[in-house]
Amino acid sequence: MGGFGALLAGIVFLVTIAYTFGFLFSRGLSTDMLNEPKDLLPWVHANTVAFVSLWWIFVLHLLLLLPAPAGLAVIAGPRRATIRMATTAGVAGAIVGMIAAMVNAATAPALGNASVTLAPALLPHVWLVSELAGSLGLHLRLLSDLLIAIWLATTALTLVHRPGWRALSVAQLAVSALTIVVVVAKPFDWLDLEPSLGFVLALVYLWMGVALLSYRRRAGGSSFA
Repeated sequence: MGGFGALLAGIVFLVTIAYTFGFLFSRGLSTDMLNEPKDLLPWVHANTVAFVSLWWIFVLHLLLLLPAPAGLAVIAGPRRATIRMATTAGVAGAIVGMIAAMVNAATAPALGNASVTLAPALLPHVWLVSELAGSLGLHLRLLSDLLIAIWLATTALTLVHRPGWRALSVAQLAVSALTIVVVVAKPFDWLDLEPSLGFVLALVYLWMGVALLSYRRRAGGSSFA
């Protein structure tokens, strides 16, 4: 179950990235607009369904990821206290990430509509609310990334000593380090590597899914791995 979940989560996460930079950008969205509510909100009003769909696709990949921490714990040692903590962090990270996406999905339509219907004098208030909602969504998303990084790094430190799992463990540690850079730099606009992090995470989930499914076949089947 964990293997299938991780594999599908990786695929859907790649679809999320392609949907954003392919489909939405073809409809006029740009990275510059994401930081400018006065430009973003009218676009959201004109493309509400497409924009909200992005966040539901993002939620879907996290829903699929939910069994993966328990699946990886089967190999890392579910009775270890550190692995239990890591598994909890991984599940919590997925849940927090879904909440972050729903903040954006819930607020975007109303704010987009307000940006084209209210009097010009009221628009600065709309832009402020948009920035607050966007900041809340961003920080929840970064917290989600951090919790997932704790899961990946902690399990990697155990799996790195197991034959056949070393390469994946090194990849997990690398993506965890990249996550720390994103979490520290993104809120202050020092460096925006969040799209790159998403792509690398998707690849790690795919790799993890394949590894867990291979382990399950060798072990003769497991309800979690």
